[in-house]
Amino acid sequence: MEGQINRIRSVMSEDCVVLLEELIQSNRDLAAENEKLRQEHEKTSKHQAEALNRIEQRLKEGKLQAFSADEQDPGQELEKQGTLPFPLLVERGTMGTRSVRKLYRVLIKREDFNGFELDENANSDNNRGIMDRVIEQVLHEYGGQERCPWSRAIMQAALQRYFLSCHETRRLKTSLKYEEHKKKSRKNGRQKEKLTRRTVALDMIQWQDANAKGRAAEVLLLDAMSSEESSYEDDGDGQPKVVGYKVKGLPWESRSLRKTKKNLDKAYQKSLTKRAKERTLPRTVSSDLSEQEPPHGLPDWAVENCN
Repeated sequence: MEGQINRIRSVMSEDCVVLLEELIQSNRDLAAENEKLRQEHEKTSKHQAEALNRIEQRLKEGKLQAFSADEQDPGQELEKQGTLPFPLLVERGTMGTRSVRKLYRVLIKREDFNGFELDENANSDNNRGIMDRVIEQVLHEYGGQERCPWSRAIMQAALQRYFLSCHETRRLKTSLKYEEHKKKSRKNGRQKEKLTRRTVALDMIQWQDANAKGRAAEVLLLDAMSSEESSYEDDGDGQPKVVGYKVKGLPWESRSLRKTKKNLDKAYQKSLTKRAKERTLPRTVSSDLSEQEPPHGLPDWAVENCN
């Protein structure tokens, strides 16, 4: 190389020689820098491998949720660098979700913590303030961000999901109550209709005397009417359609009461037009008995074993 430089020096200007020497030195510096970067990369890769081994070991032992005051979470730095493998990132997120939910349930028992405003958006000022308070409490429990095994981003995402879960749970509970209310209202409605039909039928029967009619009238109480459950079938479009009713018998009902009701129902059915009869849904006896108790004021003859 020196010989080449001497030959070049003899035919080139001094400026060109200086530039060539600078280029050679630059190449030497670049090679040294590349070697340094290679060594640092190997060191970083080794550190990451050791950190991942420690995380995997903690996962197996179930100890990933907390680190001692003198110990740093080995995955936290990898998470910040964006180099934490996806399966471990998911596992950390799952554990973070469990922890923030557990702490939220602890805080909700306090008088100064009202919990999520479920009528507002998850990103409303109120709900953001609630999430920040939970996160700060988590950080306090672990002794600060450096010792906490989860980043703020993971805890924020966990609380966002928990808000949606709470919102959906409330909606389902409200919906179930509403459905139960509708079911009970329909059941009471059918009992009232049954009572009305039998009351109307009182004047359709040729009773032996006024006492017989009065005897039938005294059992026409709403709570003495048997309950019914709707029977459904698919209407062809994937929607349930009521096709009949299953009548639940009253276990305390006497034979005389059943006969009286049957006579009233027969008289009312006979009074219906052909079209009305065709539109009447069939009723069958259910294998289940009603849980209704005998209503107050019902005569003894109407209750089994009370004659």
